[in-house]
Amino acid sequence: MSSSLSAAQPAAPSTDRPGSPAPAGPVAGEPSASGPVASGPVASGPVASGPVADRVAQADTLLCADRQFGDSPAIGERNLARFRLGLTMLARHDGEAADVLRETAAASDERLRPLLYDPVLRNCFEVDLALLDSDRFEHSSFGAYVRDHLTTGAAADAPATTDAAPSADSLAGPSAGPSEALMRPHRAAWPTLGDAWVLAEPAPRGDAQKLLAERLMELYRDALGDGRAAGPVDPTDTTLAVLREGAELLATLLPAAGAGVLGHVSVVGFTSRESEEGPLQSMSGGDPLPSTVLLAPERCTSPWLAAESLLHEGAHLKLFDALRTGSVVRNATEQVPIPWRIGSWTVIRVFVALHFYVHLLVFRAAADAAGEAVRERFGPPPPAEDLDEPSPGTPAALNGEYRTSAERARYLAECVLSLPDEALTEHGHRFARWLLTALRLVDEDAPQPRERATTRPAEAGPSRQDGPTGALRRVTPVDACALPGLGQLVVSPARSARMHWLNARSWTVYSLCDGRDLGSLHTAYARAAGLTPGSEEVGRQVDDSLRLLVASGLVSQDG
Repeated sequence: MSSSLSAAQPAAPSTDRPGSPAPAGPVAGEPSASGPVASGPVASGPVASGPVADRVAQADTLLCADRQFGDSPAIGERNLARFRLGLTMLARHDGEAADVLRETAAASDERLRPLLYDPVLRNCFEVDLALLDSDRFEHSSFGAYVRDHLTTGAAADAPATTDAAPSADSLAGPSAGPSEALMRPHRAAWPTLGDAWVLAEPAPRGDAQKLLAERLMELYRDALGDGRAAGPVDPTDTTLAVLREGAELLATLLPAAGAGVLGHVSVVGFTSRESEEGPLQSMSGGDPLPSTVLLAPERCTSPWLAAESLLHEGAHLKLFDALRTGSVVRNATEQVPIPWRIGSWTVIRVFVALHFYVHLLVFRAAADAAGEAVRERFGPPPPAEDLDEPSPGTPAALNGEYRTSAERARYLAECVLSLPDEALTEHGHRFARWLLTALRLVDEDAPQPRERATTRPAEAGPSRQDGPTGALRRVTPVDACALPGLGQLVVSPARSARMHWLNARSWTVYSLCDGRDLGSLHTAYARAAGLTPGSEEVGRQVDDSLRLLVASGLVSQDG
């Protein structure tokens, strides 16, 4: 965490595209569509050889290749940076909790992860940020819970003493998050594949843990939409064994994408709930119960059912994490008709559903091509397609259409392709191309990604020809968190409640706004980027980045 740009300067600015504005205000970075691929355990010969298996392997790799949406380590790194900066922003506005918030923000990644992915603390953090953004923030609920947790943890074997702030030593090493510490006995969901734990009725010790336990169960019931719902179902040893087999099957069948989504699941709970639409099969907690998957015990009667459910809900959680640091739509309220459901969906919901269907179709193609070793270990896969009936009275129900995952994926893909260019951010356009490219690998009847026009309409803002003649300066003070390995900087002016994401180009331009004029900025940027001074490319890169920096309030213009 740094308030100075000199702490970590950007590298290789010419390799990234300019950032693009997100609807909520950030300057969204635009990392390259290629990058490190998340990896996981690979059983020998998970799929049989042949053209289908090759395409499945390509799709599996591709689903983890996009640095913004597919690469789980990169997604996690950005979320930790957002967490650090968010805590610092909250500390500016809550003097009582400022010390513990800043100390937490300065902790190691290993110590932060259990706090970021704790369902209660993550919910508190997101609520605090939303209140800050709407100018209704008073006191940090995250700060109160984390202070209790750190104080209790440091004094677990000693009598209670004072209410002084926890020392930095209590944040030095990895430990269980506060909600996980309520689980007695503690049960790992898939010990060989990650740190996820199994949700049960909490067993608090002391008043602080009792308050935390009550909040955890409140969030659990809110996620189910029933304040009177019974607590989590206590899974049998057999259910837990099948859950673990399902996770191992998923990571074996899809070594990149399958293992990748499991890393976004922190908590697995079992529940039995009836609704108007029938019994609950599975769900991801989303904002009400972050990082959590809830399953009906019946989903763990076979490894194949468990694997598909974990892929389904884990893909949602992965996308939720990715969307925290990069918007894909410009109009969050725009609606799209869905013929198999009553009513319409927002564009972002269309993307979420398409993201899941692409993962599901890749999984089912991998199941069809599974090798003999996989079938011997986990049993034969179930029938390739379970039909899902459309809602009664919908056009799909009346016409007998859109009952399969492939049909629905194609429809959603066509919806995305039919959107006007201005409906999506740069992230959104790349997200669409990435998903449709993966879909085509396992469904040749799916629509092809569309190439965008390379020409862009002129926009108002600083330019080389008619831009400002005065000094360009970074607005101060700011708090910032650098991610040099990703070529990104996330920054927030002290007077703002917004975070802004800069890619390598925008970061370079930002760092050069030290009082120089526009012409000097162009010259300095050309030198830093290794480009020809005075070239159109230099002008385009500087002007695009500067336009967004000024609009976001990160750079001011004198004169």
